[in-house]
Amino acid sequence: MSLVQRITLSMVVLMALTCGAVVATLYHGLQRALILRDEQTLSNRAEQIDQLLRDGAPAQTLPRYFDRMMDTAQDILVIQPARGEAIVMNRTGVVLPESFSRRAFDAGKINHLTDRDGVDISLLRIASRAGEMPVLLTVARVARTRGEMLASYHRLSLVVCAGAIVLCLVISPLLIRRGLRAIRVLSRMTETISSAQLGQPLAAERLPEELLPLAAALNRMRARLAEDFTRLTQFCDDLAHEMRTPVSVLLGQNQVMLSKPRTVADYQRLIEDNIEELEGLTRLTDSLLFLARAEHRNVGLERQTFAPGELLADICAFLAPLAEEKQLALRVQAGGQLNADKLLFQRAVINLLTNGIRHAPAGSAVHITALARPGSLTIEVANPGPPLARPDRLFQRFWRGEDARHTPGSGLGLALVSAIAALHGGEAGYRHQRGSNIFFIRFSQP
Repeated sequence: MSLVQRITLSMVVLMALTCGAVVATLYHGLQRALILRDEQTLSNRAEQIDQLLRDGAPAQTLPRYFDRMMDTAQDILVIQPARGEAIVMNRTGVVLPESFSRRAFDAGKINHLTDRDGVDISLLRIASRAGEMPVLLTVARVARTRGEMLASYHRLSLVVCAGAIVLCLVISPLLIRRGLRAIRVLSRMTETISSAQLGQPLAAERLPEELLPLAAALNRMRARLAEDFTRLTQFCDDLAHEMRTPVSVLLGQNQVMLSKPRTVADYQRLIEDNIEELEGLTRLTDSLLFLARAEHRNVGLERQTFAPGELLADICAFLAPLAEEKQLALRVQAGGQLNADKLLFQRAVINLLTNGIRHAPAGSAVHITALARPGSLTIEVANPGPPLARPDRLFQRFWRGEDARHTPGSGLGLALVSAIAALHGGEAGYRHQRGSNIFFIRFSQP
């Protein structure tokens, strides 16, 4: 069922319920008003006839007054003297029950009874006097006219309600489609957007107020898509550049080697160089695959509790030959316990420490510190040096500074550190403090 049909059905149901409630309310209100009118008429007529009797008017002459003051088509008058026969004035066509004259009714109050046809009869009985003789005076009104009026009103109300429902059924889809026209406009605006136009926000000034939140949400989504698309394009460009260099090297070496006969030693050196380049491509592919899985939280963590100080010492021992080439000192200060994936912890720290060794001045020292705080543990790697340019891009893929051609590495090390931190609910960052560049990774503790 379409949205127009659902809204139309809801409006028709609402219209039917509203019409039913209004008709029922007005019907009962009209019915009550007619009953009160009849009861007031009975009271007035009874008082008038009672006054005539008390003023000495003979009971036999009262039917003449009755003809003048009352609607003989729906009113009944019964005068029951203490002695003699009752005077009955009944031209309504309603057959009164035999017990009508003898039945005890509440004197001075409006009583109700139903004849054999189910017609309601309102009755008022009062005690009066004709001279010295007690008289029982009964005035009644048959509600046949009232019933016909209510039935006519009921029929007319049903016709009006049915017409209103049919009108609602016909007009509602037209009005709803007109109201939803803005959604179609928004759909066309969204449909015509190309990748080059993702950064351009939708023109929301032509939309109604109710659709402004949707337009704002679409604009925010477009901004995120534009940013992701830009990153994806840049990533493809960087990846192509990174892959082109080793592939070109492999292709050039093999072409040169095959240009003329070579010795076995030359072929062995070529194979060794090819293996070295292929190992670099394998590391690059593994790093990219890990980053892709990390972004989608598709990396299973094998958390365990360990002392980071011991592991940091082992990592420094592993990288000591690389530090000795630049006459660097590796200094570790760590304590506490950490709950994390041990292999990923090693990978992140090795990347940070390798980055620190690579950029530290010869003869200086690289400091590795583990800072334990409630709910987290931070590993900091600090090396002397001037502030780095573009700190906002340090943890992006393939970023190797402004002079990327002369910077070794693939530019994925810090991006891997950031991804490992995110997997552990932490963060990675950089700051320059007291003449040192400090890179850190923070692990949240469960």
